Amino acid sequence: MAKSLRDQLMKAGLATKQQALQAKTSNKKNKKQAKKSGEMTEQEKRRIELEQEKQAKIEKDRELNRKLEDERQRKAVEAQVKQLIEANALSRDRGESEYKFVYEGKIKKIYVTSEQQIKLERGLLALAMVGEDFLVIPAPVASKVAERKPEAIVMQNDKSTDLTEDEEDWYADYQIPDDLMW
Repeated sequence: MAKSLRDQLMKAGLATKQQALQAKTSNKKNKKQAKKSGEMTEQEKRRIELEQEKQAKIEKDRELNRKLEDERQRKAVEAQVKQLIEANALSRDRGESEYKFVYEGKIKKIYVTSEQQIKLERGLLALAMVGEDFLVIPAPVASKVAERKPEAIVMQNDKSTDLTEDEEDWYADYQIPDDLMW
């Protein structure tokens, strides 16, 4: 069994028996005085400080864990979005038609098939971005991607922009040349 510090100091010759008793009585006096006056002893003050430091450390750890969890969640969403886009991307290999769109204030162009161009204009297909590549994906997949990460969808036309019969009749008087390109 370990000896108290007082006993160890006395055995080492660093303190006498009288000094040990004097320290013990002064310690008791200080406690008694502090109790009477309503003040805290040094030990109590130190205990309270340690408790406050412990609570601050616990709060700091919680905040750090929350940040790490947020970062992990963000990376998981990015991986899901990338997987959704790449798994459902349509091939543009034999694309001979230019499709132009605005991205970050600049006009960009990609080559798509004529069928894909029509579907892009009608809103049945959308453009998504993975890394530096623009990929053509179906509209239902684009809506799923937009739920998770809206900035991944570069361009998707609204299906509700189709003209009504009255509007189509109004434009019937004007002929549009077949070779018109914008």
